[in-house]
Amino acid sequence: MKCILLAIVILIGLMGRAQEHREMFRGGMFLHSGFVQNQLYFPAVKGMVSGIGGKITFRTGAHLRLGTEGYVSNYGYGDNEGQYKLGWGGLLAEYQMNENKIAPIFGITFGGGKIHDLYVTAGEFHDNLSDEAIYKVYASFIVAPHFSLEMRLSDHINLVGKVDYVFYPGINYSSFVAKGPRIYFGVLFMR
Repeated sequence: MKCILLAIVILIGLMGRAQEHREMFRGGMFLHSGFVQNQLYFPAVKGMVSGIGGKITFRTGAHLRLGTEGYVSNYGYGDNEGQYKLGWGGLLAEYQMNENKIAPIFGITFGGGKIHDLYVTAGEFHDNLSDEAIYKVYASFIVAPHFSLEMRLSDHINLVGKVDYVFYPGINYSSFVAKGPRIYFGVLFMR
């Protein structure tokens, strides 16, 4: 633990001495949580999801950034009766409003997503007997607009809070797909 703290102190000290330079890229990891629900009675998805993912962007102008991002959101059916998982990613465009210490950013991602839905119809996970389950996989085009706030800690590190909503345009199984907002927290590193 002492070694990790020492490494963090040294890293922050070195970053503080870095000279001003043009940003080439910005990337990092995010944890997220949110509330989603589908329109089915069984299997009903209605509750909190959690997950992880990340993004990388490249500055293409004074305010515009282009890049890619991808995330996985997980929802567990009650009593270990299965899992609903959405993995998605795509091409990202962001517009940074200003260069202040706290900067608002509007963005949108176009890409693809895949849903894995496993739920038990008979049996129990509490024993070693065979269970009956249904496993479905759905793939879709996705559009995910987002709003985020980046707080500059140094020339190379930003803390980020972000909210998004994933849309599934053109699907004919919309009642199966769980939708809802997600809130992200993460750290971006710039070089």
